Amino acid sequence: MKTLASSPKSRFRYLPVLAEQRKWGLFLTDCGYTVIEPSTPYPPRGHPDAYADGWTKGRTLAEYQVIYITRGRGTFETRRTGRRAIEAGDVFVLFPGVWHRYSPDPATGWDEQWIGFNGDLAARPMLVPFFTPKKPVLRIGVDEALRQRFIALVNRVEQNPAGAPFSNAGEILVLLGLIQERVRSAGAKGRVSGLIREAQNHILMNATAAIDFKRLAGTLGLGYTTFRHRFKEQTGIPPAQFQNAIRISRAQDLLSSTDLSVSEVAAQTGFDTVFYFSRHFKTSTGLTPKAYRAQFATGPARL
Repeated sequence: MKTLASSPKSRFRYLPVLAEQRKWGLFLTDCGYTVIEPSTPYPPRGHPDAYADGWTKGRTLAEYQVIYITRGRGTFETRRTGRRAIEAGDVFVLFPGVWHRYSPDPATGWDEQWIGFNGDLAARPMLVPFFTPKKPVLRIGVDEALRQRFIALVNRVEQNPAGAPFSNAGEILVLLGLIQERVRSAGAKGRVSGLIREAQNHILMNATAAIDFKRLAGTLGLGYTTFRHRFKEQTGIPPAQFQNAIRISRAQDLLSSTDLSVSEVAAQTGFDTVFYFSRHFKTSTGLTPKAYRAQFATGPARL
């Protein structure tokens, strides 16, 4: 039986697996993304019983899962690896039959994107040297393009949950491949990659404030040109655009889930003027703030 949960902060779907999908050898079992705010219970409601056990009991699954954390921090533990700290930019992998538990830090919450999958062919990419239960945490940094790829899969499954199981299997391989490419890129670039991760976390935690990027580069011991080039190389976008993307994402949440005026949303997300905010919002989403809010309106709204 399929399970769906959907809200501005949480979307996930658990899929039935048919006999022909098992014959195909690789199939999607679930996917989703969730924004966990600070001091919010975890996991959120709506998951099937087999997936709903939290930190106290932990759980053991019969499938693979890949979870990508793009904001906040937390803890991940398996019997094999012990307890590990998780930060924004980390991917951790769950293996069939391996007991585990994980949870965001109540002080920060976190944003998570994930896929679950299985099948005879799933075991091949999930072997050493690519993925291993001995080293389930991979540090690749916050990559907006990769995050959007997870979200696009969730959106596609929501729109057509039963209609594209075989192309969904292909998307699993694409996501695994993108993660491996980023693992190798991060390992090859060593120290500077770590500094860029620090910069990403700084921007994530201070997204609504004015950030002097030249000064930030200097505190990391990098020249501004090198900093900007490596930041774009690692995340796909320049630092200022990365900050604006975070602001727009938070603005979308406020517009869809509160009755704050557009001016108040602009102020709370760090934009100097409502005009500047509206221009960037439309460039990013294709809609004005007013039109975006109208999609979620159930009554009179403050526009």
